[in-house]
Amino acid sequence: MKLITERDFDKEVFQSKLPVFACFVTHWCHSCYPTCLFADELEKAYQDKVKFVRVDVGEIPHIAAGYRIVAVPTILIFKNSQPVKTLLGLQETRSLRRLLESVIEKDEITQPGELGGLQRLEVETRNLK
Repeated sequence: MKLITERDFDKEVFQSKLPVFACFVTHWCHSCYPTCLFADELEKAYQDKVKFVRVDVGEIPHIAAGYRIVAVPTILIFKNSQPVKTLLGLQETRSLRRLLESVIEKDEITQPGELGGLQRLEVETRNLK
């Protein structure tokens, strides 16, 4: 799973034609490691169907804050540049697979307000140095 930076976020998440599995983690989080391992396994199974990225909340805290990430690991699934699903805390492969299948098979798009106020964060990455 690719670790993305602030510079990559717009391109990797908002401009992706595939749904994006974004795993928000940090280096001190012990439960993040197994969740990321499970996600790494799923990345192989969902190749060409879902893009997988890792976001270090310590490195880009304003993006995490914009999506109200208050616990790690947090998984957000983006589709058409919008967050459509979320999972908090340690997750096993089965729950991650169900999450992905619900997005892929139903081709669902979240209506405004469905995620309790979770909205797309406008991230200005073009002027970063």
